[in-house]
Amino acid sequence: MKKYFICLLALAMVSCGQKKNTGQNFPGIELTTFEGICGCVTKAEIEEALESKLSEIPVEINEEYLGGRGCSYLGYKFDGEVHFGYIIFPSAEEFDKVRSAKKVEDVGDEAYVLNGPDAQQLWARLDDYYVMIAIGDAPRPTQSAKLANAVLEGLKSNRIEL
Repeated sequence: MKKYFICLLALAMVSCGQKKNTGQNFPGIELTTFEGICGCVTKAEIEEALESKLSEIPVEINEEYLGGRGCSYLGYKFDGEVHFGYIIFPSAEEFDKVRSAKKVEDVGDEAYVLNGPDAQQLWARLDDYYVMIAIGDAPRPTQSAKLANAVLEGLKSNRIEL
């Protein structure tokens, strides 16, 4: 009886552990690109930035306090961290407000980083195109810069339409 109880306890402990990528599939997992404004990045690009597979289909959002609309991306929760990100296309007026933040080199024509309410935000401009990238659970400046440059170039080349 004691061996049975120990085996049952061990099995329960193993089954309760969290894994980085649970293997669960959300509807549309086979998609490699997304529709509308969420299509500003590919599934592979956002998963690389989040360091997680997506746990659901991205959702279009309207962030009035940031002066624009965009898309929210949700990865899996593991090790106490929620992997998420969002990409917002702010107005020029909202971009002007962040010019006092820390300047970042090699992203668009100009870029700034600041700590937002839930994630570090990278605000970038290329010509008359503006984007704000936020990746949650931990600052990821390299991934944010890579996404910002890809999105800005997509806007400039008309590959991405808002």
